[in-house]
Amino acid sequence: MSFFKFIFKGIVGLFAALGLLVILIGVLIGVTLSNVEEVGKTVDNQSLPQEIILTIDLAEGLFEGPTKASYFSSSFQPGLPLHDAIDALYRAQDDNRVKGLLIKAGQGPLQLAQAQELRKAIRAFAKTGKWTASFAETYGETGHGTLHYYLASAAENVWVQPSGDLDISGFSMESPYLRPVLDELGILPQFSQRYEYKGVMNMFTDDHMPAPVKRNTQGVLDSIFGEIEKEISISREKPGEIGSLMDRSPLSAVEAIDADLVDRVGYWDEISDEALTGDREFVHLADYAMSTTPEVSETASRIAVIYGIGEIHLGQSRGDPFFGGGITMGSDTIAQAISDAIDDDSIEAIVLRVDSPGGSYVASDVMWREVVRAKEVGKPVIISMGDVAASGGYFVSAPAHKILANPVTITGSIGVAGGKMVLTDLWNKVGIKWDGVKAGENADLYSANKAFSDEGWTRLQGSLDRIYEDFTVKVGEGRGKSPQEIHTIAKGQIWSGAQAKENGLIDQLGGFREAIQVAREAAMIDADTDHQLVYFPEPKDPLEELLESAMGGQMILTDPAALQSLGALIKITAPILKPFEQAVQNPKANVLNSRVKPIGQQ
Repeated sequence: MSFFKFIFKGIVGLFAALGLLVILIGVLIGVTLSNVEEVGKTVDNQSLPQEIILTIDLAEGLFEGPTKASYFSSSFQPGLPLHDAIDALYRAQDDNRVKGLLIKAGQGPLQLAQAQELRKAIRAFAKTGKWTASFAETYGETGHGTLHYYLASAAENVWVQPSGDLDISGFSMESPYLRPVLDELGILPQFSQRYEYKGVMNMFTDDHMPAPVKRNTQGVLDSIFGEIEKEISISREKPGEIGSLMDRSPLSAVEAIDADLVDRVGYWDEISDEALTGDREFVHLADYAMSTTPEVSETASRIAVIYGIGEIHLGQSRGDPFFGGGITMGSDTIAQAISDAIDDDSIEAIVLRVDSPGGSYVASDVMWREVVRAKEVGKPVIISMGDVAASGGYFVSAPAHKILANPVTITGSIGVAGGKMVLTDLWNKVGIKWDGVKAGENADLYSANKAFSDEGWTRLQGSLDRIYEDFTVKVGEGRGKSPQEIHTIAKGQIWSGAQAKENGLIDQLGGFREAIQVAREAAMIDADTDHQLVYFPEPKDPLEELLESAMGGQMILTDPAALQSLGALIKITAPILKPFEQAVQNPKANVLNSRVKPIGQQ
């Protein structure tokens, strides 16, 4: 157990001992009281207003994963269910009750691929001629507003508050480089990688971004920037102009109007009055999605949907449904889900949604085997890549029947890194002496209290060579490419989805909705036959998950100020503490981890 986990679990245990049960009761009472007026008023298709303006509030965030409707769903689910919302927007195109769509932007966590998938659905809705508008107090007061404006610009009318700004200055990828401070502390990072682009440990071994890593990262960022620029240009009908306007930002509201990037300057009450003319009423898109879900016929074909989200590790997947964070991709959970879908004769195809930067090589291999086994029995597996499907996330995906990614998805990172932190000089500086015994010449090979011997370093190199060869061979088999072809595009390089389509790492550009269509085609489901999505494993009720998490020792804070302070601290320290924790724990646990996380903004 790592030092950080030990301290955290100790704090958690203290909270639990002092009154976890009381906190839970308080939470449940609060939820019940806040919802008591809604008992018996569940919105269904028949009770929807006759004139609807759908609403999306991006401050809620977008939730990636399966959902299960229940009385407590709206209280405990962490945001707008992305794929349900997208399907609902397509249904709303033909619903005469739906007169328009209003998006409230400018606040909330947003990831690139999620925004791109939702934006595509909004654009399709807008093209029907129904009223669409977006509003933000500002695009950028608390950070860059590029992603929020990118999504908001899918609407026909873009509003901003008079005091607001338009900060669409683009994207950046940054990483701290800790080698100078590690040297000062007496910590020696002994890591190696395959090959020069696999920069996941460079933050410890270097004092700057190595030239190959910088070159590769710049190419990915340029590709993503080009995609965003192109799509905004199409929406705003300003070909060739958006790039220069982005370079001039941030712009004031008046400047944004003059540049024709914003259509109206006003306040929320003004756009609300415009939206709600006549007898129109607001309906949250999530409520509309739940109330208009079509009934599934008894003859519908069944497609399994499995979500593999978060860092990869051995064991069960973990998650925090209350806060919507900390979700991980456990090999036991995902492998069993794929196995169950294989063994279920009613399942005709499998869609595996991968949103992971990688992690354990062994755990990745466990899940890889199940994807291969599905192929061997003739049950197609379609990969739908989310914001990032890199390193171990790509390893799992490689043997699939077809791989789809959004143009801005970060994928690839076919490479490996490993090693350890040596703390000998640090212990000497603080006056701590270590001593002990061992049985087995290499029992202390990965001990943090001694540097690698020449033989030990050679063994590490051999291990990395073996893993890299296994990785690239399996990718080559899955993608139908020679070892040399794979090596050229591997070596730890990351790619945008658009680049990955060009170099053959994916088959098709598209999101989850397109992946379902590809699954239908792979399973040869007739165009006139409906399909049903069946989630493996079956999603749990949000309240059930909350209670399980609480009983498992996870901390629940009810004070909003405390939550805000804790969130700010985590955000500031996460880029340093998370990789450092990984580096000092089991050295073999994260060898297939990529150096990047998806580009997200508040």
